[in-house]
Amino acid sequence: MVQPTPAPHLSERARRASLLRTALGARLLAVALASLMALLTFAAPREARAEHGEPISWSLDDASSRLHVGRAVIRYEPGLDDAALELAEELPGWWSEIEEALGRDLDDELTIHLVSHAGMVARATGMPVWVSGVAHPPRGEIAISMHDPDGSRSDLDTLLRHELVHVALFRATGGAELPRWFHEGAAESFANEVSLMRAETLAGAVFGSGVPDLERLESEFRGDARQASVAYAAARDFVTWLRYHDANEAQFRQLLSQLNKGRGFEQSFEDAYGAPLAELDSDWRAGLLGRFVWFPLLGSGSLPFLLVGPVVVFAWIRRRRRLAEDWARLDAEEAAERAARLEQLTVAAGAW
Repeated sequence: MVQPTPAPHLSERARRASLLRTALGARLLAVALASLMALLTFAAPREARAEHGEPISWSLDDASSRLHVGRAVIRYEPGLDDAALELAEELPGWWSEIEEALGRDLDDELTIHLVSHAGMVARATGMPVWVSGVAHPPRGEIAISMHDPDGSRSDLDTLLRHELVHVALFRATGGAELPRWFHEGAAESFANEVSLMRAETLAGAVFGSGVPDLERLESEFRGDARQASVAYAAARDFVTWLRYHDANEAQFRQLLSQLNKGRGFEQSFEDAYGAPLAELDSDWRAGLLGRFVWFPLLGSGSLPFLLVGPVVVFAWIRRRRRLAEDWARLDAEEAAERAARLEQLTVAAGAW
């Protein structure tokens, strides 16, 4: 980044103070915006890098080394041992979080192929050359790469979580036929929590060419890079909006239950939300302008901190509440384990 050149008449002390104020202001703005985005949109892989596709051959013979994690197998290329071990450590926790979010205990048999470059994923699965990850939900098979098509290091954690959601969603709905926007939106929404890039992309569409309707979204996933990026951002935001439509995400889980029972896609929305999909879509779109009001202000350099201050506080409270709930759950589990051990000891003592 090119630094501004200080005016010649400023003293060295004044110049340093000015730079310090600029850096501090930039950092405060970044923190505020990150908190704002945590409420507005939730993250996923870089641009249109992750795909839910229909692999052709899955010829990934180079991934010859294996790690077994329960019923899951991680196959990886020799030399990628450290990355494979890191994924193996996180995999059970990620799968458990996805199961909890979807409200179902799912089959955890998986095969994950870890290769060095995205080109190998594309060649092996018949997907476009720009993909870094692919899932084949019916087979429970996933392929991800250490490096993106441009050679940069991929975000393996987010990439794998994204593809795991594709498999989990297929299993949670009993293999129901789902629109592309719903599959990708769910994978993006559950994969991570914060994505400034996705928020900026969607905001640009809101104040620019407009957000494509659901029917157009289906085709734009296969469009150029800009179209695909907007499609991912819009689908992700809409699914996140559907998830948090009620306080405990019960309606979203009810939607999945209806799909699992064989109900039609649109009828399942009517059953779960008490409103047709078209009405929900309209309500979501009606709120976009207000939620992204910061975008033109940011572009003009006049974003007031009063806009983001309350949001930062709300995000902090929400995170604290969630942390307290997690601790309470752990305490309850520990208490149950202690009670079970005590009962075993009591039984053993009686037998003795």
